[in-house]
Amino acid sequence: MTQLFEGHRLGDLTLPNRVVMAPMTRVRAAAGGLATPSMAAYYAQRATAGLTDRAAADRWLGLGADLISFGRAFIANPDLVERLRTGLPIAPVDEATYYQGGDRGYLTYPAYQHTVAAA
Repeated sequence: MTQLFEGHRLGDLTLPNRVVMAPMTRVRAAAGGLATPSMAAYYAQRATAGLTDRAAADRWLGLGADLISFGRAFIANPDLVERLRTGLPIAPVDEATYYQGGDRGYLTYPAYQHTVAAA
């Protein structure tokens, strides 16, 4: 049984699973909380890091990791935990949209679309 979907206590937080992505800080943001070019470059680098498949996550958990980071996979898969849990394919990310402002590349990735087999 994998630990990936078990809850985990992290300080004052109780996480429902061990799939995480570091939040973007707004400390250095421009007016209105918008990302600056230097923030965009910094976080684009972090978004390309992290694991992209369940086998790698299970391996690191087996070696003693507490949490697993899924950088780019989180961005492109709003239903990432469910995809990992059920073995669905992980959607690729469009790196050209990283931290460019607007919804494209953040709110435009769909959840997995199940198809109904013809009878």
